[in-house]
Amino acid sequence: MTWIKNNWFIISAGLAPLYKNPSFNSNYLSEVVHGDSCKILDMQDNWIHVECDDGYRGWVNKFYGFACETKNNPSYIIAYPNGEGLFNARFPFGARLTKKRTGSIAIDQYPNFDNITKVLNNLIGIPYKWGGKTSLGFDCSGLVQSVLQVFGFKIPRDSKDQWHFLDLYTIDLDKAKKGDLHFFGKDDKINHVGFSCGGAEIIHSQGSVKKESLNKNHANFNKSLLDIYLASASIRLKFKL
Repeated sequence: MTWIKNNWFIISAGLAPLYKNPSFNSNYLSEVVHGDSCKILDMQDNWIHVECDDGYRGWVNKFYGFACETKNNPSYIIAYPNGEGLFNARFPFGARLTKKRTGSIAIDQYPNFDNITKVLNNLIGIPYKWGGKTSLGFDCSGLVQSVLQVFGFKIPRDSKDQWHFLDLYTIDLDKAKKGDLHFFGKDDKINHVGFSCGGAEIIHSQGSVKKESLNKNHANFNKSLLDIYLASASIRLKFKL
């Protein structure tokens, strides 16, 4: 049975880079995480053209996983660090597992969304990585997508699409609750996003995952971020929490 006759590519590495073209020199689009199932669209030499669960399409090298006739059916997702306070590179944040490991939670028993800052605080200090979606490195929208997934919420991959997904649920900045989103950009074009920790407090990935404030009276005030603030949107209203 050849690879192309199989329907799914299952990620067995910690993560698989997703490229625009079938080459390591191509644009790095995003990442697919351990345990994810990708629909196989085509093959070229050692490269597989896939469609990810979030609708992203790109090329992954076949040594990051294996082909299968059926989707993976994981039972757990990594949401917290291990007993040493670290995330395993083999099973990073967001990895989907068939067996329970330290730091994992059952996929059908999502944590209370009020605990989102607890999850986010464990990610502070993780470096920024273009296209990153795991504890090995996050970009801004990758952090948002991956953290919300832990709570059972599916949201688009890119910040501009995340905004369009939520733009009917706009709220004032000072009305934002823990887990709501603040959006940023220039000329009304969204290019950055972060989680509200309540009002103007924000955890986002810019250089690294960090906690800052849009309130000029706070010690961790980020003026350059406030200067490009565009809007806030409610996760709670969108998902009827």
